[in-house]
Amino acid sequence: KQAITTGGVTYREQPWHKECFVCTGCKKQLSGQRFTSRDEFAYCLSCFCNLYAKKCAGCTKPISGLGGTKYISFEERQWHNDCFNCKKCSLSLVGRGFLTERDDILCPECGKDI
Repeated sequence: KQAITTGGVTYREQPWHKECFVCTGCKKQLSGQRFTSRDEFAYCLSCFCNLYAKKCAGCTKPISGLGGTKYISFEERQWHNDCFNCKKCSLSLVGRGFLTERDDILCPECGKDI
């Protein structure tokens, strides 16, 4: 609420000191960084992904979808493209047919006996 004399930032038509414009989650300064918002609160990309992004069924890391990141979605699960592989032989299943066995995904060859 103090006067801004130098180095201000404008976000949503409101003035901020650079030092006061911080991530809602980790309190890291957002000035000059990529960030996003949800429900009027600003977040660094790391906090936003950890709090709100869907998690990859393969590696369990967040799928940000930012910067054109491609991912696979099937039923209620999502995978990074690089994680969408046969559980048995590790063959990439991107753009291919696949089978499911409980939580696992399998290529047709590995899944032929299920």
